[in-house]
Amino acid sequence: MFNQFANENSGQDKRSAAAQDFDRNYGEKLGYNDCAIDGYCSIDPIVYSLMEVLLYELKQITYYYIKMQELGYENKKFKNQIINYLSLFLIGYEFNRDEFERILKEIHKAKEEVKEAYINFCDKKNIDCQILKSNIKFEKFDLSSIVNQGEQQAIQRNKIMNPDIKNLYEIILNLIKSASIRLTELKAYTEDYVPEEDGILRLFNNLNFSAMTETKLIKKINDFSRINYQIHQKLHQFKEEYYGKITLNDVEVGVEKGKSILVSGQNLKDLENLLEAAIDTDINVYTHNGLVVAHAYPKFAKYKNLKGHYQMSLDSVQFDFASFKGPVLVIRNFQYLLDRLYRGRLFTTNIIAGKGMTRIEDNNFLPLIEAAENSTGFDSNHRLAQIKVGYDEDSVMQKADEIIEKIKNKKIKQLIVVGLLNHAAIQSAYFSEMEKNLPSDYYVISTTIPSSKENILYFNSFFNSSLIYKIIARIKEHIDLDKFPVSVFITTCNLHTISHLFNLRYLGIKNIYLPKCTSNTITPGMIEFLKSKFDFKQVTDDPKQDLKNV
Repeated sequence: MFNQFANENSGQDKRSAAAQDFDRNYGEKLGYNDCAIDGYCSIDPIVYSLMEVLLYELKQITYYYIKMQELGYENKKFKNQIINYLSLFLIGYEFNRDEFERILKEIHKAKEEVKEAYINFCDKKNIDCQILKSNIKFEKFDLSSIVNQGEQQAIQRNKIMNPDIKNLYEIILNLIKSASIRLTELKAYTEDYVPEEDGILRLFNNLNFSAMTETKLIKKINDFSRINYQIHQKLHQFKEEYYGKITLNDVEVGVEKGKSILVSGQNLKDLENLLEAAIDTDINVYTHNGLVVAHAYPKFAKYKNLKGHYQMSLDSVQFDFASFKGPVLVIRNFQYLLDRLYRGRLFTTNIIAGKGMTRIEDNNFLPLIEAAENSTGFDSNHRLAQIKVGYDEDSVMQKADEIIEKIKNKKIKQLIVVGLLNHAAIQSAYFSEMEKNLPSDYYVISTTIPSSKENILYFNSFFNSSLIYKIIARIKEHIDLDKFPVSVFITTCNLHTISHLFNLRYLGIKNIYLPKCTSNTITPGMIEFLKSKFDFKQVTDDPKQDLKNV
């Protein structure tokens, strides 16, 4: 099947004539031939233009909403909608254009309503309104017209911004997207006001003003790091309150005989809703990729349908989806690019579906369950491995306290943390070499390097950003990080990596090392910019030399 698919598509550009014309005429000007900061190296140019219009309208609606806030207006539902739409920018598949048009119309209508309310309020109070000029015309909502305007808007934006300002805007946008995704998930567990949502909108509103200086933008990025970290921390707290405190569990990787559904993404609430819908069926449900963390929460143990984790590859979502003998549910916060190989087998809970996907609306999972019942299913059990997921926090913190005492007693000269986004096979040789050359007065806390060395503390925990943050926060309570050197080696690049970089800076970590990132996650140009402007670092091909430099 894979070879057939490759042969049918190799050497041919089967995109629309409009898409090919766009690539020839505008792609180079827009940076389309390079990967964007979000990792989308190959995206339908028409959707790219529509995304540009979506971003433009969201910036304007945020501007008017903040103006109304300053006048005492507040609308919780409306604010949640804006943040929910912002999370759209990290979806890694080709949108269904009809749905995208629907979303655009909704956003434009909402923008006009809040703009009109602002103008009416100003007129009533006899005060001067500050109205943004709008370059996108919606008088006649015609796809071709909107696409052309999106193209021109992107070209104009790239013309007027110098490269450094443009990169800073891209970092801000990436931080906003990442924070919006986490905040959207957080709001599934509380109806209370979350102050950080206003912080997201205020930062996003800065993108309306192209004249802002580099110094101001860098300050705003650094200031937002506190808000971003708080969102990450609160989400973890809410999930533990709702699903129970994380525990260390063994999880089976493989499948059992029977009809099955694979669930991929990072929104635990969506997984819970599916399990509730399938609770009286014989359908087996499996987590995929980052969703493996569900097995660390006690509440999910009650679902007998949740059989384990399915993952044949650490770096190929395509292979996993194609080899699974049942439908796949792509839940919110899914971060990976998808091609068209799986059409008809993909479902999604996102607010917008990809081409060939079926969107689950109002938690009605019946179409997905029916697809599973009609699928081939697995004809026998296949056990691939057993992995550890989660952690025993009391044990971890006890060991962290022991490390703190060693630091205070000057038995440790350097502390290195390896992990955060772990299980990157491509990095294993690098860290094996690091282990061999580790000086005796250096200490490593690792979720990546299995070792029996006395100066390496290894936690066998699959996905573990919350664990790493807890350890660093505990150390920070007792050790002055301005005086004692702590280095963090992030082991995998993904669409939240830039967010993690600034979270770590906020916690006081000065030496932060990125791995070798592929250009479909963070571009080489952006890596160089992060290194030059924010002093982030990147591993070299020489771990021994990197150790000397920490």
